[in-house]
Amino acid sequence: MGNTLSGSVLDDLGPPTGMGQRLMAKDDDPESQHGVAQKPSEYESLDYDENENESFRKQHFHAPQRKVLENLKEAKTQHRLKWAMHGAIGVVVGLVAFFIDYFVKKISGAKYTDMEKMIGRCSDKNQSTGEQFSDGCLAAPYFTLICFNCGFVLIATALCAAFALEAKGSGIPEIKCFLNGIKRRGWLNLRTMIVKVLGVLFSVSATMPVGKEGPMIHSGAIVGAGLPQLKSTQFGFDFKLNSFRSDHHKRDFTAAGAAAGVSAAFGAPLGGVLFSLEEGASHWNQALTWRTLLTAVMALFVLRIFLSGTADSKSPSATSGWGRVASTGLVDFGVFDYTDKPLWTIVDLPIFVLMGIVGGIMGAGWCAVQKRITILRMRLKLSLRGQMLEAVTLCAVNTTLFYLAAMGLGKCEKVPIPANTTGVVESFNGNWLRDDTTRTFFCNTRNNEYNDMATLCFNPLEDVIKHLFHFDGFFSFQSLIVTFIILFFTSCWTYGLLIPSGLFVPMLVTGAVYGRIVGEIMHRYTDHPTYPGTYALIGAAAFLGGVARMTISLCVILLEATSQIIFAPPITLTLLVAKWVGDKFDLGIYDIHIVLKDIPLLEWEAEEEMKRFQNADVMKTDLVTTYPVARVSDIINMLQSCTHNGFPVVVEHAETPGTPRFLGLVLRSDLITLLQNRVWGELRNDTTDQPTLSNEAFQRKYPNRTPVDEIELPSAEALDNLWIDVAPYMNDSPYTLPPHAALNRTFRLFRTMGLRHIPIIDEDGGVVGIITRKELTGSAIHKLMHDFDGHDDGHH
Repeated sequence: MGNTLSGSVLDDLGPPTGMGQRLMAKDDDPESQHGVAQKPSEYESLDYDENENESFRKQHFHAPQRKVLENLKEAKTQHRLKWAMHGAIGVVVGLVAFFIDYFVKKISGAKYTDMEKMIGRCSDKNQSTGEQFSDGCLAAPYFTLICFNCGFVLIATALCAAFALEAKGSGIPEIKCFLNGIKRRGWLNLRTMIVKVLGVLFSVSATMPVGKEGPMIHSGAIVGAGLPQLKSTQFGFDFKLNSFRSDHHKRDFTAAGAAAGVSAAFGAPLGGVLFSLEEGASHWNQALTWRTLLTAVMALFVLRIFLSGTADSKSPSATSGWGRVASTGLVDFGVFDYTDKPLWTIVDLPIFVLMGIVGGIMGAGWCAVQKRITILRMRLKLSLRGQMLEAVTLCAVNTTLFYLAAMGLGKCEKVPIPANTTGVVESFNGNWLRDDTTRTFFCNTRNNEYNDMATLCFNPLEDVIKHLFHFDGFFSFQSLIVTFIILFFTSCWTYGLLIPSGLFVPMLVTGAVYGRIVGEIMHRYTDHPTYPGTYALIGAAAFLGGVARMTISLCVILLEATSQIIFAPPITLTLLVAKWVGDKFDLGIYDIHIVLKDIPLLEWEAEEEMKRFQNADVMKTDLVTTYPVARVSDIINMLQSCTHNGFPVVVEHAETPGTPRFLGLVLRSDLITLLQNRVWGELRNDTTDQPTLSNEAFQRKYPNRTPVDEIELPSAEALDNLWIDVAPYMNDSPYTLPPHAALNRTFRLFRTMGLRHIPIIDEDGGVVGIITRKELTGSAIHKLMHDFDGHDDGHH
């Protein structure tokens, strides 16, 4: 091996370490922006480029007719298998969604049953005596609720802390990054999904401001990434299906799994497809669109079959019975079908625009508060025990606030009889209405009263949404405003805790409360025919749009969830306005977390400022290279001394010694596979007598993350006499560019082709630098502009 150039290939976002290390200046420190950041070396680029090596050429170039027919037959078999695998992913995602929904309902139901009985006894006792509720009587339900909720949160945090830290949060930023071409160990493995699914059961059941929909999307992506591999390195099984073991296939299946997760969560298969497209898939095609749609439809179909089969047959609103199909996903918005008044009119549109503006401002404010909380967490660097304590503390605070608000601020009103009923509304245990889970806590149940604040506080968030969208009863402004304030700040604090937690539903509920306030004002104080539920829906869209900054996919998700295409104009307009207003302040919450973690996400389009620069301005010139035939000991030293994932293969110019001529690029994972399979030999006439390794052997090892120190190797003395020829396994036809090429052209090539690195080759065929993902991010370009404008007079 020859270190013809100092430094290293910064393939995967890693800082220069090991051989030829370049010391970072203070301004280069990735932690300097906020004082904290996750080390970039934890992240790795996906590589969608075909490795055109010697084995590839033997299989495809100038192949005989028999070989061509074999390749075509294999391609058709793989195509059929690909469709079957997409369908299987949909089935598994649907089953996972049903598992989550079924047990969340069981756990939450058991908790609220105890609460109902305890508060019911207080109600009966005080109604018989005519006295107010005594503090002692209400203390027991409070402490019972605290024990339930804090115990559930403790279980969720313990699962994450003990088995998979990557399972915390919603997982949507991680999925967005993966679809953009970035991976990190633990994001998409089976253990993460198991912890995610089990943890979300308890975090949602603890009545925390979290949803199960974000974790459902993450779980769907994990199913998509793992099922076609039929392999788990963590659990030690491998069914040796090698057809889809590549970054390209894994990306496509992951996108389909994420779409299935959205479909199961919201009953929105089209929204799921658009979510995977909008949130970062590097490139798309028609065939992938159809297969992803199949996956999303299958997930929703399986979920609805099981929801129908296990539904309460006594409920008049349930679609129950095996063989029948339920009408929703995990989130049920209810039916917006009212004939006595229009859902909205043209007069409402200006109000919806104003709601979008306010929603964008409030969403940006929520993001700003949450960003400060996240930066504080990163600076404090709490231990796992500290993070567990933080989650339990917030749970206690959240429970206490809602309990006191329901007891002290809730107003008791008569339960309205729905217009389509002719008899008395049935009650359940004196506290649950049979139709809509309206709470009568702390009210006179004999007079059929309900507590508006308790209805908002003591229900799963999915049921609260339905109340805000459809309940014709009275919600006081006091209860709505207090609920909004509590949800706004507790959801800010909750996001990023050591628990699996979704963001969609808490933001929808917070926005729906805001919209219901506007709707109640219009309904009570104007003569305009107003349906408050429509305003709640628009408020939900405005606030979620201001937080997440999603437009196309979120619009379709909401339309599919409401089953009302008539809402398309107001929802679209509101989301666009909320996004435009929010973007004036800062990024959306997912992008904020990506920036804070220093993940080099590439945007859809090149930065306009890139036109000012060429490749020579940003390329890394400190490289670690290898000769095509090198000592095994030198290869091992190279791999041990740096953490980078790709190395240029060069030879010396015969006419100009010391000037390397570029031959190709070899990946770290391929070198590891060669060493594991002992592909080496003795040097004879500038070549080796090493064995040949097939492409199938590389696929079986995918994804090969084995550390070089764990490979069983001969003695050091023996390694000095062994050589390895990497030429047959390097990509000798990678995309390359000259130093003078415009940087925006480089970005387009990198982004559209899904590349991992682009070698920069001079006019003599020598490699003079390399460009990777992190040189093309917006932050890198802005830093370059700062340095350029600060040290130059403007002449480039």
